[in-house]
Amino acid sequence: MARAFADLTDDLEHGRWPRPSCTAEEMALHLAIEDAPSCLDDIDARDTTHSQLPEHRDDYDWDACSDLLFQDHDVLMLFDARLDGIEDPDGDVNQRLGMGDLRTAAWFEPFGYPDALDPKRGFRR
Repeated sequence: MARAFADLTDDLEHGRWPRPSCTAEEMALHLAIEDAPSCLDDIDARDTTHSQLPEHRDDYDWDACSDLLFQDHDVLMLFDARLDGIEDPDGDVNQRLGMGDLRTAAWFEPFGYPDALDPKRGFRR
């Protein structure tokens, strides 16, 4: 999961929109968007890094981020107790919705879009 967060951070640091390339990155981005509003309260007024960013009229529109940055929100169905077993690609509901393999063992398998990252890339320090 640390790699998933790091890869999304790398996108942002290089001026790219974060584009999840596997289920783990989708979950990481959902968690980041969910946590983002409370992070604004923690910005130290003496830290000018945040205030130096260019302003945009849609800044802090977290719902829009959620709409724009994902192809779907299937991974969030894992938190619905009524859908227990939906992660199994052989399950009826999973197949009917065309969700794919959401079992934890498959979370790090690349989607194939955007291009998969080199699995031998180094870690952030």
